Amino acid sequence: MNGRTTAISLVVLLSATQAIAEPSASDRLLQSFERCRAVSPAQDRADCFDAAARGLEAAVKTKEITIVNRQEVRTARRSLFGFTLPRIGLFDGGDRDGGGESVREEIKEVESTITSVRAVANGRVELRLADGDAVWVTTDPMPFPPKLGNKVRIRKGAMGNYFIAIDGQRSVRGMRLR
Repeated sequence: MNGRTTAISLVVLLSATQAIAEPSASDRLLQSFERCRAVSPAQDRADCFDAAARGLEAAVKTKEITIVNRQEVRTARRSLFGFTLPRIGLFDGGDRDGGGESVREEIKEVESTITSVRAVANGRVELRLADGDAVWVTTDPMPFPPKLGNKVRIRKGAMGNYFIAIDGQRSVRGMRLR
């Protein structure tokens, strides 16, 4: 490699490293509030906090940052029950107490009502639930197909299995389609 190629390679490497190390929008906003705590006198500190608050407000308005409460996160997790979720703070450990410990409750089962039933091959059944318009299919045949309005309980089993029980009957294996 000649000197020019080495210099270009170094610039590309530094640019890539800088892009990787660049803090997210939420990190930058949090850092702006943290910096303000160290500012004195009081008037300069207030001006700093005002500027940081304007930055937060602008980020929310442009949808660069979205603020959600715990109930909205729980509702989203419940509506996605049965899917493998991405490993992001919102779904995996996003609820933390003051000491940094995860306080997220894992959803192990959902209860709902059947709004649609459709027979599929080999005695299996496709079910649409009232909550979140979720669609599940039994992977085992069902001897007695369910009816509209039946109560359904879906619980998480071991190794990615889910068990569907309709009106307290014997559970059958199932999986979420959409």
